[in-house]
Amino acid sequence: MDKHTRIICVSSIFLLGIICIASGIMYLSLEENNVEKKILVVVEKKQINPETDIEIKLKNLTVEVNTPLSVKIIDYLDSAVSNEVLANLKLDTSSVNVTQPGTYNYTVTYKKKKYNGIIIVKEKQVTNNTLQSITLKTLKYNIGTPLSTDISNYVIEPLTEKLKSTMIIDLSNVNVNKAGSYQYTIKYNNSIYTGTITITESQPTLSTNINETNTTAETNTSNNTNE
Repeated sequence: MDKHTRIICVSSIFLLGIICIASGIMYLSLEENNVEKKILVVVEKKQINPETDIEIKLKNLTVEVNTPLSVKIIDYLDSAVSNEVLANLKLDTSSVNVTQPGTYNYTVTYKKKKYNGIIIVKEKQVTNNTLQSITLKTLKYNIGTPLSTDISNYVIEPLTEKLKSTMIIDLSNVNVNKAGSYQYTIKYNNSIYTGTITITESQPTLSTNINETNTTAETNTSNNTNE
């Protein structure tokens, strides 16, 4: 083998090596791009303690005097709860006196934990000079006593002058000169309301001063003797 032939062979081998190395690098690069990367994500479920994680919010309520309180616990809640929680709630409004205006506390208990709310009882208000209905009084007069002409004396609800002007009272069936029980009516807002007036006989006043009575009797006897 001559010198030129050896040079060509060496050059061919060297070139072939370079091509192989380049091919290998390209293959590795392609393989690397095609590798799927997988990430493991673990989701843990949060542990809930029903004793401590449930927060119950109550309403502060305002009612008018003599308005019955609701017995439905859901009417006192200011936050949503599940049916299971609702079934285990206990309402206590025993300290609320709806017949007296004032501010009172009530409680809702859930599994030995108490939540406090406020109920304000206020006087019945007359709003916009209108009333849905009226309540008449039962009155008693002594025989011969003139009847009042002021409608406010016959209606329990507080009245304004404008409201009284819309009412018509009828006392024609009441005989103040004869003892007995009589009915009177007030017409208001296309309705007729009936009340009762009782006329009673006046009881005579008896003297309890015995000495005064005896002295008067002795004086009369003395006068008759002198005559």
